[in-house]
Amino acid sequence: MDTRNPPRYSTLSLATLPVYPTARDLDISSINDTRQSFEFCIENTSISDGRQAWATLSLLSTVPPGLQRPRYRGGESVEGTVTLDLKRPRTITSISVLLRGRMVTSSLSEGSHLFLEVAHPIWDSTMGVPAPLGGQELLSPASPTRGNTSGKFNGRYEWPFSFAFPTEFQNLPVATKHPNRENVATTYSTPQTILERGINADITYEVVLKIATGGLFKTKHRITATVLYVPLIRPPPLPPLRASAYLNATYLVGPEDDPTGWQMLPKMYFRVTTVEAHSPSFVDVECSAYVANPTVYTRGTVIPCYLICRTRGAENATARSATLLQDFVAQQCVALTLFQRVHYHEDPRQAISSNFRVGHDMKVRVPKDERASHIERCGVAVWWPPTMGVTVSGGDHAESSQSPARSSCLEGEIHLDLGHLPSCETPFFQVSHYVSASLNPTQSLVITTLSDSQGSGTSKLPEQHDRTNQLSRIPVRIVTAHAEDGPSPTPFTPAPPRRQKDASFVQDVQYNVPRNSYPGR
Repeated sequence: MDTRNPPRYSTLSLATLPVYPTARDLDISSINDTRQSFEFCIENTSISDGRQAWATLSLLSTVPPGLQRPRYRGGESVEGTVTLDLKRPRTITSISVLLRGRMVTSSLSEGSHLFLEVAHPIWDSTMGVPAPLGGQELLSPASPTRGNTSGKFNGRYEWPFSFAFPTEFQNLPVATKHPNRENVATTYSTPQTILERGINADITYEVVLKIATGGLFKTKHRITATVLYVPLIRPPPLPPLRASAYLNATYLVGPEDDPTGWQMLPKMYFRVTTVEAHSPSFVDVECSAYVANPTVYTRGTVIPCYLICRTRGAENATARSATLLQDFVAQQCVALTLFQRVHYHEDPRQAISSNFRVGHDMKVRVPKDERASHIERCGVAVWWPPTMGVTVSGGDHAESSQSPARSSCLEGEIHLDLGHLPSCETPFFQVSHYVSASLNPTQSLVITTLSDSQGSGTSKLPEQHDRTNQLSRIPVRIVTAHAEDGPSPTPFTPAPPRRQKDASFVQDVQYNVPRNSYPGR
């Protein structure tokens, strides 16, 4: 076999796959979390010393039941203890604990980007070797016991430590060839741990214990603990009428009576025609779809939705047009769907270019094929008839029983799974969400889109009524925690069964791993 060009393996044993965190592992709203200690060790390699650990990194973390690794939420500290248990003298020159955040898109060196690193010193030779534990209190790096300066340790030593898990990091721009151009470091929120099947990009965090030993052969020993991180992101407070509805267990007030409590998608216009072979009838319909304001929602809750459909040219409304309108609404022809878009650089180092701007107008001078996107449908609105009186255009609350109905409404909600990724913006990785309106298939009606509000042009939809034919959309944000004050949104309908992701899916990975893929630090 040619070792210069090793083969690519598209199938790996499932045993080699990373342990994907579950939605519950990343849910920071649980009240059943407990404080636990996790230990990571370096064992003696000498047979005479036995297979006992001589260095131990203990990490304290508040985790849900069953989680087998530490997890930190935004604002928490990395706490733990470094323990040495030496049966014979060992020369040590330094001890430190590091926290690292990395984006990885492949095993190649250009597929790894270290965006976060925090170094916390535990001990160095300037502190002097402390006395081993023998009924003494734990030692603190801030106030060491000075003594032996040879660097030789023998016995048991313990150092507690604590430092903040950064909620933000800085993206340092690369040097520019233009001396007059200002290069300013930009601050971004630290993204959540991401290990998702189907997305060839991971956001990982690790706590590393580094012990440098001296003597004839200088060695650096490492203990690496993979940890989870979930940012604490809250939505703004709910508007008064919506908060009151949740507090009093009443129905939400619709957009006609609470205009500030709802955000409208761009209006849609349709011509709804019967499928009768002879003398088919039609009605022109104006549809206004809404999502609740503010457009920031906590995963595990819902996005309240509303749909108002009106006949156009209401002065000519007939019983037949009213029936067509009711059929159009009753068949729930309009769908509101939540989409999640993950956008990242296959070479994360390209993202640190000073030419890159985060946002909807992203610009970066790299080829298109070096940026990848993954779009996933995350949920669809469940509709039901309104449970309260509905205001129609013009301020009248109830359609007159003497005239044909000119409007029809639906209430609804999109359930947000606990496993949704929170929205985030970094130079190398973005997660965005939007709610899109499209059409559901129907056999009894022919639906034609009108190109403008005057109905001067029409565009017949494909016969299959492709659900991906998005008619209008609105960006929304998904966050990880509830608002500090006020009630939490209450679902009106039961949550649908969780859609299980295919655990048998294995992504292609590059076989070749250059020696400098993960340089030592």
